[in-house]
Amino acid sequence: MGEQYDWLTELLDLPNVRVIHFQLVGSQRLNVVVESILEAALCPGCQQPSLIVHDQGAAQMIRDLPIWNRRCWLTYRPRRFDCATCNNTFVERVAWREPGLDYTVRYEHAIYEKVRRESVAQVAQDERLSEDIIQGIFERWAKKRSPNAAIPV
Repeated sequence: MGEQYDWLTELLDLPNVRVIHFQLVGSQRLNVVVESILEAALCPGCQQPSLIVHDQGAAQMIRDLPIWNRRCWLTYRPRRFDCATCNNTFVERVAWREPGLDYTVRYEHAIYEKVRRESVAQVAQDERLSEDIIQGIFERWAKKRSPNAAIPV
């Protein structure tokens, strides 16, 4: 499954995922459906690998870097695993996204770098996101870089 989109999986270049479908939405948006290719996930409770997939969560839309000059959104359904060692049920973690955020790590980093050169208002307009979202992304990344980093307004 997904072999017909190997070229897009390579272009997307995210670790341990494959593209299973995509859709061009108008002239400015690309929706890409991805799934994990890992057979196991590490239990956060006991740090043991689990091969037992319990179920899949609801589809989540995650903003990523543009492709073909189009805003790119990934659709991803995180898997839940059962741990045979500690009987914990947990959601798999992926390297390309921080839990609970609607953006890939690389997209947030690109926003941070862009705000270092341009105003929050300009980046928000370019990305078609609110200034509050752009400011929040910048502040999260600034804290990661330096606890005393200046926050532009």
